Amino acid sequence: MTFAAAEGLVRLMGGNALPMIGLFEQTDAGTIRLQPGSAMNVSRRGAAPWRLSVEDDGFRSGDHDSRWLAVGDSQVMGSGVAGDQTFSARATVNGQSLLNGGVPGYGVQDAIERAERALGTRALDGVIVFVNQMNDWEEVRDPVDVRYVVRGGWLLKPVDANSIRGVFLASPLAKSHLFFLLAQIALRDWSPPPPKPPEWMLNPLAQRDLTVTIARQIHAFAARHPSVTVLPVYLPADLYAAEGRLGESPLTPHVDALTTAPWKDQRLRDALLQTLVGLDPLDLSETLAGRTDAFLTQDYHLSPTGHALVARAIEQHISAR
Repeated sequence: MTFAAAEGLVRLMGGNALPMIGLFEQTDAGTIRLQPGSAMNVSRRGAAPWRLSVEDDGFRSGDHDSRWLAVGDSQVMGSGVAGDQTFSARATVNGQSLLNGGVPGYGVQDAIERAERALGTRALDGVIVFVNQMNDWEEVRDPVDVRYVVRGGWLLKPVDANSIRGVFLASPLAKSHLFFLLAQIALRDWSPPPPKPPEWMLNPLAQRDLTVTIARQIHAFAARHPSVTVLPVYLPADLYAAEGRLGESPLTPHVDALTTAPWKDQRLRDALLQTLVGLDPLDLSETLAGRTDAFLTQDYHLSPTGHALVARAIEQHISAR
């Protein structure tokens, strides 16, 4: 009775939410995906919890007979916002919203493989492939199932899989909000080393080989499906879009190590767009320029306002094509 009361109190105070997404699964083929037909509330610092619901077909939102699919990572999925606030739900092509095929942890090649699986089961007119500056240059070398493992529905780095934290998350106790809260306190690293700046920030021109790899993956996908419109979309990191994000962005601690302020540095973007020119890519830099409200507070993910801006940009770009 005491445990039940404490569990109920923790759930009530936390909006029945946990601070991590626990809806991942790994298929027999090794593919990491969000569990079809699952749902949970996810907490967010300084704001009300948000709800992640995955439909039976594995997509988060959109008209499920839509012929346009958006693929990418947590930015595409819409981390931190409701399903009907994502750009996939807001943008319409031929009167239908987009299928949301975003999965946290995915790199560009993982996203393309997600689109390949969708094309094996449904007819699509177009696939929108997001290239996220914040993550994709760090994730291009290895597929998601090399960079992560799934334990009890949670996505973990391999180094953590067999740690005390990994063992806990794989156990039934992780489903208890009370025990999850206690574990967060007990297993937290209270003195972590300062994060190192990502290489794409320190020396964007040295990322040429990775940039070409990303572009080749998208070009190869388009070549395999000539009847499908493949639209690459470049999404700048929040601090590269708006100087006003200084202090809010997780990239803020790295600014002192740079020779060029992020909001003035377009070298990574320019290199990518040059390699994608034949596919008429959409650059969201102008759409999000100076828009501090386009991102969540203390979180680099797009806000509802940001998703609305991206939705209009996609509609206009496809219409112009």
